[in-house]
Amino acid sequence: MSTVLLRKYESVLVVRSDIGQDAMRRLHEKFLELLEKHNGRLVRFEVWGKRRLAFTIRKCTKGVYLYYVYLAGEDFVEELSRNLRINTNVLRYMSIVLETEIDPATFDFAAEEHIDKLPEQDEHGDRNRSTTGWDAEAAAEMAADMSDDDEEEEDIDDEDDGEEDER
Repeated sequence: MSTVLLRKYESVLVVRSDIGQDAMRRLHEKFLELLEKHNGRLVRFEVWGKRRLAFTIRKCTKGVYLYYVYLAGEDFVEELSRNLRINTNVLRYMSIVLETEIDPATFDFAAEEHIDKLPEQDEHGDRNRSTTGWDAEAAAEMAADMSDDDEEEEDIDDEDDGEEDER
């Protein structure tokens, strides 16, 4: 009995950051549906989150990164590329072959399997997270300055209380 050997791929999708959770969920479900249709198997899915793009793509400066690792045949990637080119919410995508001739029956899914869930509607993810080191450094300095100001105000308040007690 011969088994069908698959290839191990990884794909990174950059999706518009303003599409909303429903559209992102539909895109993810479409990916899984297409993978199942072509007898593939999802190994890893990670949401890398919202990041600033190096350059503007279709008037977008930020994008949400989705990372997939899966086992599939050669025809799946062609079909996936066709579907992603059609989808206007996908800014960029890239698929790479990691390994060839993998037998799904002997592949150790438990060792590599990691499936993130898509963020919920009320979760903002890392929306408020700074996207560059400079922003983070400036935010930390501002927080330190604010805590220093608070301590000075407390010291002044304590001195005022002491003067009133003496009178």
